[in-house]
Amino acid sequence: MAQQQTKDVDGKRFAPRLLAALLVVAAGLKMVDLAFIELNRRQLILPRFDVSLIPYYDPRVTKRNALLLEYEADPRVIFTSDSRTKNNVDPEVVARELGVAPTTFFNFGTGSQVVRFAREAFVPHLQDIGVQPEFIVFGVSPDWPLQKKNLWKLIDRYRESPARRLHHPEEGGVDIETSIKNSLSRHLALFRYRTDLIHQEIVPNLRCWFYGDCFLKVRTMRITKPLHWKELERRQGFKTPYGWGPQGFDGHSTGIYTGHARFTEETPVDRENLIALIRQVRREGMTPLFLIMPVHPSFRQVHEPLMSRNQALLEEILRQEGADILYPRRDYSDPGLFVDGHHMSHRGAAYFSSEIGTLLEPYLETPNTQSGGRNMSR
Repeated sequence: MAQQQTKDVDGKRFAPRLLAALLVVAAGLKMVDLAFIELNRRQLILPRFDVSLIPYYDPRVTKRNALLLEYEADPRVIFTSDSRTKNNVDPEVVARELGVAPTTFFNFGTGSQVVRFAREAFVPHLQDIGVQPEFIVFGVSPDWPLQKKNLWKLIDRYRESPARRLHHPEEGGVDIETSIKNSLSRHLALFRYRTDLIHQEIVPNLRCWFYGDCFLKVRTMRITKPLHWKELERRQGFKTPYGWGPQGFDGHSTGIYTGHARFTEETPVDRENLIALIRQVRREGMTPLFLIMPVHPSFRQVHEPLMSRNQALLEEILRQEGADILYPRRDYSDPGLFVDGHHMSHRGAAYFSSEIGTLLEPYLETPNTQSGGRNMSR
């Protein structure tokens, strides 16, 4: 009996201690979260990101998603594709060329995007947030329409992010009460940044401190002015309110492509996903347009004749599906328009974007028939 009473007393003492320990742990985690967010706000760690933007599905999507959600009405045109679109298309310049509000357009370029990511992640994401533009303009860089299976893993990483799984129980996530879900989403999203913290903060810092390797070298471009890795991260984190992210290496290179071929005949055009993407966009009530991205002759020289053959096959598929192609006609031989022969400088983006305005004018001549309000399914 005395032994049982001793256990009861010990249990009563243990419970408050356990509760206090849990409260201390929770407070500690909260302080870590707040410190992480504040250091990021000051651009001392991970300056490319804004870690206060929750949930965090994908570093290529999160910040532009937040910017797009600030629009009062859906843009009529959303540009998307890989880093060439992200760097090369400035919606403000396009809008100025046409004499319309810049919110008519939005740049939702996602680095390393391929057709399958656009079909399986990007278009469904627009549905998730209730955004339906009249047109989606896919920037066709030489790489984008290819079946680059090594980049398909980015789709799995996007789907498997803890924050996304919590919000999509129908895809194998966990269906829990909304307030708990949102709280977990926030902390798991911050936890997700640990990978970026290691690869984009700790490792470069150690390399800089111990080996003096602080300035970036890129094999695909000839650097004329050293650029510290942290400064590039800050530049890469910049986005205009309309989604444009200018190229961070602008002013630090010759603009000439100096690398090896980025693709070979073993990387075919992704016909199956391209056709499925066109039909999917149309089913969702939007019109797909395909904009050929300009490249410098130095890039073309390394990739011909395969580059022309790939484009010819792409054009054949698009014609069969009745999809329109927009061709730039200006002279893009000036290396100053590029940083590496295929990503454009600030000057190149302005030059190209003004031509995009001309190319899109026939499509935007008719008044916007949408309600002008946000799709409230979000």
